[in-house]
Amino acid sequence: MFLTVTTVVRRAAPDDLAVLIELVAEYCAADDHVFDEQTVRAGLEPLLSDDTYGAIWVIHPGQADTTADGYVVVTWGWSIEIGGLDVVLDEFYVRGRRQGKGSDALRVVEADCRRRGVKRIFLETELANEDARRLYQRHGYVADTSIWMSKELT
Repeated sequence: MFLTVTTVVRRAAPDDLAVLIELVAEYCAADDHVFDEQTVRAGLEPLLSDDTYGAIWVIHPGQADTTADGYVVVTWGWSIEIGGLDVVLDEFYVRGRRQGKGSDALRVVEADCRRRGVKRIFLETELANEDARRLYQRHGYVADTSIWMSKELT
């Protein structure tokens, strides 16, 4: 007898803030990023209130399971080069990798982006995170030749 578990990927709501903060802390620890709860709250709260800046999805391991196993965040952008809306897949974290939850989440997020008229999804991975790149490559993402640069504005 086989048990089939279906991943549930749903839009996050304001009452998901506490679990998202917990998941972001795990993500930061896994990728060796600094975690500052005040900064994380400031980043999450506007995305949970409406779709002005982007969207968040919460990943659950199954229909009856209310435990959050991960999250995906996209933020909106605009590109003259592609003639319209693009997004940055800003953060993507899943507990218990290699179980199909990441693939399920990508399919849901991409479908939502297509519905919104998004023409391109950008993302970045840490150099050492080959597992993430393999996941993205399986779903048709390709490495760009451009180099992202940044500057903190305070």
